[in-house]
Amino acid sequence: MSMHPMSLSLQPFTANSINTYSLRSTSANYDRGFIKLVPIGSSGHWVTNFRPNSASRPETSVGHDCVVGENDGVIIVDHGSRRQESNLMLHDFVSMFKARTCYNIVEPAHMELAEPTIKEAFGKCVQQGASRIIVSPYFLSPGRHWKQDIPSLASEASKEHSSVPYIITAPLGLHELMVDIMNDRIKYCLRHAAGGVDECTVCAGTGKCHFYS
Repeated sequence: MSMHPMSLSLQPFTANSINTYSLRSTSANYDRGFIKLVPIGSSGHWVTNFRPNSASRPETSVGHDCVVGENDGVIIVDHGSRRQESNLMLHDFVSMFKARTCYNIVEPAHMELAEPTIKEAFGKCVQQGASRIIVSPYFLSPGRHWKQDIPSLASEASKEHSSVPYIITAPLGLHELMVDIMNDRIKYCLRHAAGGVDECTVCAGTGKCHFYS
């Protein structure tokens, strides 16, 4: 059976404010016949399982057979800050992540300087019925925090839940969608500097987003 290319329009969210999101289309080509729906446990949620026909597709798009199930807990970890606005941003991201992925158990955690800690988030996941934990670093690069600090903190957290296995995933790293995110941010900041829009939620109240001379 011959396969014909089919064009799909993927529409990831981009945040305009804490509670408002807009859709932005990104086109990609896929082979007809390689797209199907895969159920997530007995939760009633489904995800797409597809095989892009581009050899240069990002690693994270290769298959979706291993998905987070209803008894998995996801902990999204950032560094943590003394600036409360920065800490709250992680909570907003976790809310967005949970709403878009339909994962049942998702908790924020800060590596240091703020709460909840990884240990606290681990316990919250177990209390909600998680039988295994996925720790996902909200970091760009695989530096010391990913190699040493987060594994150490996760290991310490797991001691009180020895029957619950856990995994630490790779940080965000290189992904073609990061190009779109950065481009969106640049365009928005230039529009703000030109007086066309208000500060974004990242810069709100700081007055930092302008040209210096």
